Amino acid sequence: MQIGKKSEADWAVEILAENGEAMFYKELLETISDRMNRKKDNTALTSMYTRLNLDNRLVYQGEGYWFFDLNRVNQKG
Repeated sequence: MQIGKKSEADWAVEILAENGEAMFYKELLETISDRMNRKKDNTALTSMYTRLNLDNRLVYQGEGYWFFDLNRVNQKG
């Protein structure tokens, strides 16, 4: 990874912090894709969803909604 380049999970944390509340996963993925200037096809979104699942800062809220654990974000920083 290049220095200073944000990952999908970094973008997700930033977007969720700006939003201030949980977001439906599809809206979150599409917003990340927009900010990263990436494709929104099913393969790209599925791959991104998998990477978000692996990041422990992000928390599944149920019914398709994601938020982030502020305590985990602060510990990484």
